[in-house]
Amino acid sequence: MANKIIKEQITIESELWKEFESAAKQKRRNPLKLLADCMRESLEIWEHQKLDADIRKEARKSGYTEEDAVKIVKKYRKES
Repeated sequence: MANKIIKEQITIESELWKEFESAAKQKRRNPLKLLADCMRESLEIWEHQKLDADIRKEARKSGYTEEDAVKIVKKYRKES
């Protein structure tokens, strides 16, 4: 089963792994599957953070303030 989840071998500090494994078991989760899920979630968070940073950068270039954006959204919602 471990081969299906992790293709590359990794080394984790023994005490850290024992603590993680214990927490996973308390949640009735397979520690390897939970680790893979945590890694996927981290990647997704980082992707969202990059997108958010890119959006902020573009917004600063536009010259609109946050207050302007809020007004535009409120106006749009009233029209819809």
